[in-house]
Amino acid sequence: MKVGALRDTVTFSYTADEGVSYTDFLTCRAYINGVNGSEFFIANAGAVGSLVVNVTCRYQPGLMKINPTVCIMRDQNGNRYELLSPGDDKQGMHREVIFRARRLYKGGMSDVQGISG
Repeated sequence: MKVGALRDTVTFSYTADEGVSYTDFLTCRAYINGVNGSEFFIANAGAVGSLVVNVTCRYQPGLMKINPTVCIMRDQNGNRYELLSPGDDKQGMHREVIFRARRLYKGGMSDVQGISG
């Protein structure tokens, strides 16, 4: 992956109390890839929606320790994502780690669980 593609900054946070509070533990550069805004709103018109994205980060051993059941991710704009999968070391080459994540909108995880940024 070319360094220029890593345009986003993401922070991974974990919880020890079932989503009441979160503690940041890793911030890194990433590439977030999903459908564009117009496709999302057409597909989810009038409904509570979610946007599933791929998040690609440069390999770090700490990324491979992330447990998606107790972690969330947020980007530099404050958008919060629920991790859907553990990190995938692409082709086992220790170059890229890919996560699947879901960004939730109105009535989603950030509203229900009171996640603070």
